[in-house]
Amino acid sequence: MLNSKTQITGYLTILFNLYSIGVFSQTDYQITGFSEHYTGLLTIDKGFEEDVFKKGSISIFKTDTTKSIITIQSEELTIDFDTDGNIQTNVLEIPYGNQSIIIAKDFNFDGLPDLAIMDGQNSCYHGPSFQIYLQTGDRLKHSPEFTRLAQDYCGMFFIDYDNQTIHTSTKSGCCWHQYSEFKVEYNAPVAVKILEIGLSADGILEDHLEKTRVGNQMVEKKYNALSDDIDVTLIYALTFKNGKKMELYHATAYNEFLLYAFRDKDEKIEFAYTDQFVFDKNKNTLTFTNQDVTYQIYNGGIIISTPKQKTDLKAENIEENTSLSSLSELSLNNLIVE
Repeated sequence: MLNSKTQITGYLTILFNLYSIGVFSQTDYQITGFSEHYTGLLTIDKGFEEDVFKKGSISIFKTDTTKSIITIQSEELTIDFDTDGNIQTNVLEIPYGNQSIIIAKDFNFDGLPDLAIMDGQNSCYHGPSFQIYLQTGDRLKHSPEFTRLAQDYCGMFFIDYDNQTIHTSTKSGCCWHQYSEFKVEYNAPVAVKILEIGLSADGILEDHLEKTRVGNQMVEKKYNALSDDIDVTLIYALTFKNGKKMELYHATAYNEFLLYAFRDKDEKIEFAYTDQFVFDKNKNTLTFTNQDVTYQIYNGGIIISTPKQKTDLKAENIEENTSLSSLSELSLNNLIVE
């Protein structure tokens, strides 16, 4: 007959074994094919096997070794399988497509494949995020600078090998987007161009803020573009000798209205106006006032009047099939015809 001490010890052993089965059971997947030099192991914690976002870890090994050189824990891993039942790797669909848990590509343009390892869903709108390791000599070295690009934007970044640039994108709601371009300097990405696009309050124009690196500074330029959500028909257009252009549009969005746009030689809108216009049929002139500046458009130019001076901008060309006098035939919300 067993004594009480032996009975208690056996009972505790059974409990520990049951506890171990319940707590420490896990599902392992070998990950191969993404690199000639490395393999991976995905471990999913018990109870998360069927979840979309799986708790677990990813470990990286040098080929033919059993000691991990990198292990990343995560609360939210996502995986996909190929037709052979293997975990997909090296999938990078930009900007919002499928992105696999391991991506092996040359991120710093040194000819060596680096590694992006998923660490969860920490990028914009609960999108995939990655830790970036650069191949340095015979080892992988974590890069905080590249990792930031795979955390603070929307998913993984895009690599343009032809131009040796890296591109990111992010957004907020429907109406603000940011697109950034980076060059690699001393094994770190450096922003060379950032474009922010927001929608104006009336939904007619896109507000663009373009930042371009010049030396060690980012030089800003603001301009507008027509929103894709409005329909426009060109009524009248003038081109000036410096390549700039004035355009009048019959626009339709929430109602029908007249839109004035003045573009630079690169077609970017420097100034736009959609408030009150007055068209004089007898003089064939269109007039509007913005703050203390009055614009009078005539057949072949624009007279701009301020409290101190008057400037007559004569056009080099009137665009074919456009006519200022056709305004008299239109009934637009912000146009008075006299």
